[in-house]
Amino acid sequence: MNSLVKTILIALTLTTSWLNTAKAAWFEASGQAIIHNGNKELARQQATHEAIRQALLFAGASVRSVQNMVDGLLNDDRFEIRATGEVASVELIDEIYQNDLVTITIRADIFPQENICSASDYRKNIATTYFSIKNRHHASVGNLHNIAKPISKMIFDEFGTYSKFSYISNVEPYTFVPHPDEMAMQAMHLAEKNGAQFVLLGNIVELSVEKSDKDYMDYVTFWESKQPLRNFGLEISLVDGSTGDVLLQHSFNTAGTWQFDLHEDIDPNSKRLWKSSFGQSIKKVVEELALKVDDTISCLPSYGRVLEVRNNQIATNIGSLQGVQRGDELQVFQMRQFYTPSGMPHYQYDIHPAKMIVANVYPNSAILRTTDGTPMLNIQPNDFVVRR
Repeated sequence: MNSLVKTILIALTLTTSWLNTAKAAWFEASGQAIIHNGNKELARQQATHEAIRQALLFAGASVRSVQNMVDGLLNDDRFEIRATGEVASVELIDEIYQNDLVTITIRADIFPQENICSASDYRKNIATTYFSIKNRHHASVGNLHNIAKPISKMIFDEFGTYSKFSYISNVEPYTFVPHPDEMAMQAMHLAEKNGAQFVLLGNIVELSVEKSDKDYMDYVTFWESKQPLRNFGLEISLVDGSTGDVLLQHSFNTAGTWQFDLHEDIDPNSKRLWKSSFGQSIKKVVEELALKVDDTISCLPSYGRVLEVRNNQIATNIGSLQGVQRGDELQVFQMRQFYTPSGMPHYQYDIHPAKMIVANVYPNSAILRTTDGTPMLNIQPNDFVVRR
């Protein structure tokens, strides 16, 4: 079997049948997955997820969760995916096993959403760093101690492919392991340094190789007949860069066949790793991460920071890459934090009376001018601009 077949395969066919009463559409899609070590249930689930995901992405659907499928196909298994609609039902059409492949065909009834939040007009920028590895001894098999760097590159790429409302603007080239009590301040510092609205922090908590009932050395002796599973677990936190508030905390877990000798060092940047079952499992987790983060902040206001105030003009750090266009109206505001007598933090937003319009746009910046001659008093760098 060639190397392409050693990863999860996708075979997609789509048919639509528009319903006049509710303006819904039936999307039929097929997904394929390799059956590793006779694990039909895992392959079945992977193929089903691929079929549903492909149907939703093709339809432009916005789905937070998918209901349990008929006949226990995905009992209590929920996954998240986002685009611009809702799923009314999912039906199993066909299930075919051939050699070491399973093909699942589903039909999804997808309804388009009526309302799309206006905050999604501008894309939000996110800063991140290399993810840390909690249990570094897990990385000893394959010598994957430097796997965080290619995973960060993959996150950057997957956001570019799947995210509609956000993107990774910068990956700081170091590992960031914040203390829970200091995470807010450190994230705010990271956001200000990179001009980002949000900060994504991650910790790889699982890289272990599963042992069977046999002795560990049996895997080496009988390598051709038995390949172990390798687990991958990731915990992420999404932080508002201006307030330090944690907007999302989530854990992702998966597993893939470890197709290499247990004593062999594997280059974490090699195609050999990322085309393997384990590498493809990680790629799927990163894809789910991008979709979940994107969905979380999709309807939050998108804002930038003031870079400079000069000659009755303002330079801001959002531009055409974020969706800013000439003629857009923006508002300048300052944010102040204060505490109640009980010690609870609150925020006060001071909106500047000047009405601003975008005069010139560049890829990552824009020049704003007042529309009514209001003096730009008290506006200073690191104030915020938001679309009116």
